Amino acid sequence: MSTASERTRPAGLLSEPQFWRLLRAKLATQVGQNIILYTVLIVVVERTESSMQSTLLVLAMTLPSVILGVPAGLVVDWLPKRALLLLVGLVRAGVCLALLQYGTSLRDIYLLVLLFAAVGQLQGPAESAGLPGLVGRGHLGSANAYLILVILAAQVAGMVIIAPAFLKTVGENPLYVLSGILLVLGGITYARTSGLGAPVDQEEAPPPEAGAPRRIGLWAGLDVIRSDRTIYLAMVELTLAAFLMKSLVVLTPHYTRDILHLAPSNSVFIATPSAVGALMGLALVPLLAWFISPGRLVTAGLVVFIAGLVGLGYVYFAADAVQEHLRLNLSGIEDRLGISSVVSMTMLLAVPLGLAFTVVSVGARTVFNRRSPPELQGRVFATQSAVADLASVPPLLIVGAVADLTGVRVVLLVTAGLCALAAVAAHLASPGQRRPGPPGRAAVGPLPEGGIAREH
Repeated sequence: MSTASERTRPAGLLSEPQFWRLLRAKLATQVGQNIILYTVLIVVVERTESSMQSTLLVLAMTLPSVILGVPAGLVVDWLPKRALLLLVGLVRAGVCLALLQYGTSLRDIYLLVLLFAAVGQLQGPAESAGLPGLVGRGHLGSANAYLILVILAAQVAGMVIIAPAFLKTVGENPLYVLSGILLVLGGITYARTSGLGAPVDQEEAPPPEAGAPRRIGLWAGLDVIRSDRTIYLAMVELTLAAFLMKSLVVLTPHYTRDILHLAPSNSVFIATPSAVGALMGLALVPLLAWFISPGRLVTAGLVVFIAGLVGLGYVYFAADAVQEHLRLNLSGIEDRLGISSVVSMTMLLAVPLGLAFTVVSVGARTVFNRRSPPELQGRVFATQSAVADLASVPPLLIVGAVADLTGVRVVLLVTAGLCALAAVAAHLASPGQRRPGPPGRAAVGPLPEGGIAREH
């Protein structure tokens, strides 16, 4: 059997047919998923005009991770990953088709979204845990960056182009059919990706901690996270960024309506520039990784993300300040494109949001892959996802309720401030343990395509 390092030739990941197959599977699956999630969100918002109802929908997407996330990681570590990903695609496609018949009822939409999210708990950990066997640990940074690029492309295709166009013309039912087809194709392509989940070379695996007991069972992933300061901080900061992103998903249609005074379906004014920023982030991450460790990249990305949310909260003041002090003619954009200076400012502020979330995501995934034992990576990723979703459930309920009472701006500013305080507290109270690296190299391993690795 060929090893991971043999499968990844010096020419780079993009010369590998199996990695291209993984990217195609990821693209089909993510486009189908984004179409469904955007469609049901817009359907619920337009039917109810309530922030609380859209919050309940996001919770339906989140709760399965809280309940099933950790057991899903155990299943991922035990079962063949390619067969598992195929099964996930087929079941989720069936849920999409069920929306054709039951999508007229809000209750049924919530239940089907719950099932869709529950089955999906297996997909992320299976893909992430299988990645080192496909590309080798030395290419994990680049591989994660390419996968994030695919996620962004899928967001643009699914949430900015396909779903809005269909909703404005033929309605939601054709979108359910299209999503089902894409999910089936993605599952089949995953199943045909040889090397996904293959054993990792022993010399590439992180060394066990001296004197550490053998970790087995359901909570082994949590044990790994608690014993390594770099993983712990990356998990906390990714959790905060994920919560802020979910809050933004809940609030974006209402922000578009109440602040920008546009229809909720025009949320693309935020989604599109955010996607552009995310692409910029992917281009910058390999460059930044030469000078900054993945753990510190995560911290920097979270700081920028929080600052971007504060900017959205003060978008009117930001627009005035830009026109008065920087001499940028935002009002001229209104004359040429038919959008207000506030919309223009919102689009500018959305760019660093996408950039920052990309940096957080790539940095954290790279930390988890490089510092976690290969046989436990499914549980580490699943535990992180479950902890993140568990931590976000109560705040998301508050976000939706408070937004209906006080408005979107107040919620954005308060949420950003509280997350900033939580990040500072995590750094001050983080555990001091670190997994020792092998002699002669930093514990986090080599950075993508060569680079300077440092501790967090």
